[in-house]
Amino acid sequence: MLKHMRRIGLSLAGGSALLLSAAAAHATIYTQDTNIAHFTAGISNYATFSNFGAGDVGSPFTPSSAELAANGFRVYSGGSLPGLSASNNWILASFATPQAAIRVFPNIDHFGSQYDGFQYTIEGSNNGTSWTPLFDALSVVGASEPFTLGAFTGTAPSSVNNVITGGCTAGCVGYEANFGFGAAYKFYAFGASTVAFAQGNADQELSAVAAGVPELGTWAMMLIGFGLVGLRMRRPEAERFSATA
Repeated sequence: MLKHMRRIGLSLAGGSALLLSAAAAHATIYTQDTNIAHFTAGISNYATFSNFGAGDVGSPFTPSSAELAANGFRVYSGGSLPGLSASNNWILASFATPQAAIRVFPNIDHFGSQYDGFQYTIEGSNNGTSWTPLFDALSVVGASEPFTLGAFTGTAPSSVNNVITGGCTAGCVGYEANFGFGAAYKFYAFGASTVAFAQGNADQELSAVAAGVPELGTWAMMLIGFGLVGLRMRRPEAERFSATA
């Protein structure tokens, strides 16, 4: 009987560990994958950038997967937008339909500087005038590359690929970040982050914003499912043992 109880205890512990892992999945996961194709594969829906005054291209501009790999054109120096703080500068990223999951492709032109991969704050809107604060980087951790996100407000990225990956023109594509928000937005406004202001470079330099990226929550639910399957698989054996004990 003791052996029977130990088996049940181990099964429950295993399932609990998976549940805890799934809960912990809300923390940002960091990868170091230098292949840009791994971040553009299957993506065809890129937001159109507008309301910017500087960069490698003129406004408006819609990136593509091929362009990100070959050039990684940069846009920066945003302007004002209705309903948003005039103390920041805002680049508008517009989709044809509202999107809840996005992938941000920053442009890294000061590699080795803490702020450069987390140089943006994000607000979302569906009418272009009423905005919801979604994310702001308050601090960055690390004395050298690769840097990680420290304090933040809003929803942290589910994952960040904190290395250089893509085409390099004035800067290079890198620090791709996946975000999954609780609501879908047609318009995303990118301002300079708190940490960018604090470190003296209040430009949110971007190469692309893409839609249709799976949220990490989907992976977490798969873990929970596997944990429950594991418990079901062990139950018949425990019942047989109990019947013959």
